Formats: sequence, C-alpha cells, structure tokens
Amino acid sequence: MTYDKAVQWLYSAVPNFQRDGGGKNYKIGLEGPQELWSNLGNPGTEIPTIHVAGTNGKGSTVHLMASGMHEMGLRVGVFSSPHLFDFRERAKIGTTKVPESFVIEFFTEHQDFFTEGGYSFFELTLMLALLWFEHEKVDWIILETGMGGRLDATNICQPELILITNIGLDHEQWLGNSRAAIAGEKAGIIKPGVPAILVEKDPETQAVFERMAHDQKAPLFWASSFEFKSDLRGDYQKDNINGAATALDLLFPEYRAVWSLGFTRVVANTGLQGRWMIIGEEPRTVCDTGHNGHAFSELVPQAQRESEGTIHWVLGSASDKDFKKVLELLPKDESKYYWTGSSSLRTAPPEVLGELAASMGYYGNHYNSVRDAWDAAKNNAEPKDLIFIGGSTFVIADLAL
Repeated sequence: MTYDKAVQWLYSAVPNFQRDGGGKNYKIGLEGPQELWSNLGNPGTEIPTIHVAGTNGKGSTVHLMASGMHEMGLRVGVFSSPHLFDFRERAKIGTTKVPESFVIEFFTEHQDFFTEGGYSFFELTLMLALLWFEHEKVDWIILETGMGGRLDATNICQPELILITNIGLDHEQWLGNSRAAIAGEKAGIIKPGVPAILVEKDPETQAVFERMAHDQKAPLFWASSFEFKSDLRGDYQKDNINGAATALDLLFPEYRAVWSLGFTRVVANTGLQGRWMIIGEEPRTVCDTGHNGHAFSELVPQAQRESEGTIHWVLGSASDKDFKKVLELLPKDESKYYWTGSSSLRTAPPEVLGELAASMGYYGNHYNSVRDAWDAAKNNAEPKDLIFIGGSTFVIADLAL
C-alpha cells in the first residue's frame, strides 16, 4: 500500500464528517473509540495530556501552548483538525508531521479490523496520532476536540489539564440550539479532580461550567489577563493567548519567561497557518479559517480597521453551516462580495450563497473556484483596499499556500 492509497482508502471507506457532514450514517459517542483504543493497546495512556474544547480558538490555543512548551525543550504531540493542506497536519510534533511511512504501516496492519469495526475518519486519525506520539516518546500530548466534547472521541483521554476556549452557536444539529446547551456538551470533558480552565466568562454559560466542575470536584480556573505578544496577528488572539498562558502558568509557573517567548514563534515552532494570515500586499490580502457568526463578530471589525478603502470579501461556506449568521455581521458599505465554491463536496454551491445574500441585500458575483474569485477581487481592488478570503476551512485549503 502506498501513502496515497492509504489516505484514499481512509477518505472513501469510513464515515467522514469533514467530507460528508453530519449525515444519517455519521455517529458520535465514546463506545467506538474506547473499543478501538483498547484493541490498539491504549496508546498514549502514560503520556501527560492537555484536552482542549470550545467553539472557536481551539487550534490557535493548542498551538500557542505547544510553541511555549517547545521553547522549554519539551517534545509535544499535537492532535488537531481539520487539516488545511496536508492530511498529516492532524498529528504533529513541532513542525514535523506524522511520516507517510507511519501512515502506511498503520493502515496496512489494521485495515481489515478498521473496516469491520465501522470506525470513523476522526476516530482512526486520533488513534494514528496517539500511536505515533507513543512511538516517538513525546513528553506531552495536546488533544483538540473535533466537535462538542462529551461525546467527542478525544474524550477517552485522562488529561492532566482541561481548557475550554469559548461557546458560540455552531453544529447546532448535534450540540443544541442554545449557548447553554452547547456549553453542557463542551463541559462534558471536565473530569473528576482534573483542573479546568475557562477562557470566556459569560452569564449564559458560566453556571453550566460551575455546576459541572462542582459535580466532578474539579478545580475551576478562569483565564487571567496577560500582556504577552504573539506572531498570530488576529486581534481575537488575545483571548487565546490568555487561555494558553493561564494553562502554562498553572503547569510551569517558574518558566514563564521561557514559554511566553514561544508565543512569538508559533508559526515557526508549529507551522500553524490560516489565522489572519497575510498572503499579499497592495492590496493587503488576508485569509482566516473563521467560519461562523461567533468568529465573524471578531473578523469583521478587524477587516474594517485595517482597510483604507473597500473590503473585497471572498467567501464560501460549508453547506451545513448557517451562513445567514455570517451575513448578518457583514457591512454593506465600502464592501464588494465574491461568492465562491471549493473542491470540497461539503461546500455550499456559490450560486446558493449568492441568492441568500441577495435576499439580505448583499450583492456579488459567484465563482466555482477560490482562485477565480480571488483573481476577480484582485482585478477590482485598489492598492489601499483589503481582500479578505474565508468563510470556511475548505476555502482556505483551496488556496494551496
């Protein structure tokens, strides 16, 4: 089996939320991953772990912590999703992605068992990561939940520390239609006696977390405010920095001067991409993986602050996302819109986005590819304008940066 065939099998043979969304054949729960983990020998059990959940900011927070720990000389295995450009981004140690040879060996050895068990794409990639981290004898593991928390496959872990970034409306068909309900799902990663850090203190969700922590006899900490700098440019990173810093200050208070330096080297130390990432000048062009109303409540004001002219919005969306919540936050003045598709099967047709947008007073042309939409924006933009590309991880992935 070649690497390409191994990944092709994974994408085609098992339930895959990133490819298909939450269709009728998609399942969540801990019974499957627990069984799978046990059959593989419970890899990673003896390695101290940090477990991270939240609606937005998980990926940035995970990589901020990993970069800080890297500066301390620790080898940290990071499991995060979705990937942008390479499947192997889902399991990394520093900037090193899980080797193709390890992926081949993993699926060659267990393919029949995986097929019979009906395990999901996410469950299998989690096990791939844990086996590799154990093989590499990493010092720490940081696990990012895929969706929710209580029933997310990563919740089989027994962590040293838990961190929850924030709560917004996303994946409502799975997690609930209110922020309090979604908080209940995220709070499901809180475990008996394990310290938990909450980044967002909000009246609508606070009681949910306090009740869970009380029931689990888990020490509860609210993120402190720090003034650390970071090479992650988005203004919204302030909360992520505070969460990561609170976690590292709890674990390694004597090394604050060292791990905080890692916050300024996140991209170099971890290879993280797609967070208010500048990919062009004159006009300034930025891309960001934010994909819901909660994210755009931060992204829109920053775009308006950084633009000296018109903002050209190149936007796509997954078909199962409530794009109306994003549209409601977008400006109508000093803005032009380019609705785009992507290569993902889950992407909403751009003409559908255009029709929805027009019904709300946002007008623009639609394009089948991100490159075509970006080219159109560049052709229309003046040097002092700003081009924003985003709305979906799939859109950023098609930039192939």
